Amino acid sequence: MEEALLTATQFLTTYGYLVIFAWVFLDQAALPLPSMPLLIAAGTLVATGSLDLTGVIATASIAAMLADVLWYQLGKRGGATAISYVCKLSLEPDSCVTTTRNAFGRFGPVTIVIAKYLPGVQTLAPASAGFVGAPFLGFLLLDLIGTLLYVLPFVLGGYLFQPQLLAGLHALGDISGGLGIALLAGVVSYIGFKAAQWVVFFRGHRLRRLTVEELHQKRESGEQLTVIDLRQRLDYEFQPVVIPGALRIPITEIPKRRGEVPDEFDVALVCT
Repeated sequence: MEEALLTATQFLTTYGYLVIFAWVFLDQAALPLPSMPLLIAAGTLVATGSLDLTGVIATASIAAMLADVLWYQLGKRGGATAISYVCKLSLEPDSCVTTTRNAFGRFGPVTIVIAKYLPGVQTLAPASAGFVGAPFLGFLLLDLIGTLLYVLPFVLGGYLFQPQLLAGLHALGDISGGLGIALLAGVVSYIGFKAAQWVVFFRGHRLRRLTVEELHQKRESGEQLTVIDLRQRLDYEFQPVVIPGALRIPITEIPKRRGEVPDEFDVALVCT
């Protein structure tokens, strides 16, 4: 493990700023490359004098903001198609949109500031801001604040606690070579679990889905059917149209408003 650590350190020292830029950019571009460990490692190299503190912070911030601006523009020009594409890259595509829209509904524009700390939201938030036509300069200011709040703690943490971090890594190296295998197995198991969960969800719901035409036919035939519009506030603002007679109950309010749902009829759930 020490050999691998030394090799990684030498590589980061030699190509530091390029690696930081590419890694952070790809992380913000929705690829599964978490940049937090890299920022901490860069901070430790700053403490040794191998990298410059201002250079590391500037490089990481520019990379993150560049990716966010690209997603903002894609959301603005590509609309729902761009947002759908972002969610396909997520490990949890079924909750990707819901998580982001819940955050926007609760925090409003401040979501841009905290997005990088919310799994599944960091990429979709800029695209959603572009989709709803948020002013670009306002978005840029909030994104700058959010980026600095994300980059600074990890870089400065690596810089200030460099001795403790190195001691911890050496201790890990003394435990066993099986540690890396165990970590890898854990990551693979998690991805496999999420994939299996998605397949089970899809198979379990596919046969119970109604098309728009089928729902219309059921209502036209006089069948007693309760329609519930589950869209969140942000979804409704995108398209403020409701099926006649449908109950407007956002999905997050179902637990406390379930008493409003008649239990003597079948229920059709409408969402995005």
